[in-house]
Amino acid sequence: MITGIRMILADLLKLRRRRALMVWSALLFVAAQLLFYGFGAVRHASDPAHFGPAGGTRGLANAIMLVSYLGGVAAVMIGTAAGGGDAAAGVLRDLVASGRSRWALFAVRLPAALLVVLAFTIPALAVATAGAVVLAGQGTAPATGTLAASALAATVSIAVTTLLAVGLSSLLSSRSIAIGLLLCWNLALSRVLEHATSLGQVRELLPNAAGERFVPTVVGGAYTVSMPVATAVAVLAGWVAVACVAGAWRTARRDA
Repeated sequence: MITGIRMILADLLKLRRRRALMVWSALLFVAAQLLFYGFGAVRHASDPAHFGPAGGTRGLANAIMLVSYLGGVAAVMIGTAAGGGDAAAGVLRDLVASGRSRWALFAVRLPAALLVVLAFTIPALAVATAGAVVLAGQGTAPATGTLAASALAATVSIAVTTLLAVGLSSLLSSRSIAIGLLLCWNLALSRVLEHATSLGQVRELLPNAAGERFVPTVVGGAYTVSMPVATAVAVLAGWVAVACVAGAWRTARRDA
């Protein structure tokens, strides 16, 4: 138990020492929220007749979308750094030579990456929800339940993206390829497939469609792919399980 905690802390330290990664993650998560609400507030103050309040339900919807999209990009970078950083840096041989289990070396990457991502996600969501309330017009502030459900949906989406990034980068030999594939999938291909009505219920297997099921309809509107919550949970769990098993298997068999 103590050894596992120490290994997680060691992986946390390795991620925190990536200064450029931490700075860019802070910009994508938190600075983007501040700029979004700041620009919206200035625009509303300068011309309230044409531009509505920066907050409210509409502002919350846009803020949550920013957290999911830009935060998702940061999550991919952090997850791939956690999953493929040792192999890319050429230190996997030293870690294996220390007698540590390869399975354990992979397993500790998951909580380490999640903890780093959550350290950025929580303040970003705090700004998103606070801005939606403080900058809302009179009587238009989102309900507490809506704020909580929206924050939960964004957290689930980012957590799943992080775990997929750890698994895929551990499976592949190139971190850059893993980043490219995940960004292409998250930002483009999965969105196209999600709106391909000819695929029918097959679209329920898409992780983005499953993740969007947790967003309240008052914020995200009607679901592009409607499915029960239990189905959405099963789909996300399945994607994470496959990615993690594949990453663990590759770590165990990779030449050090």
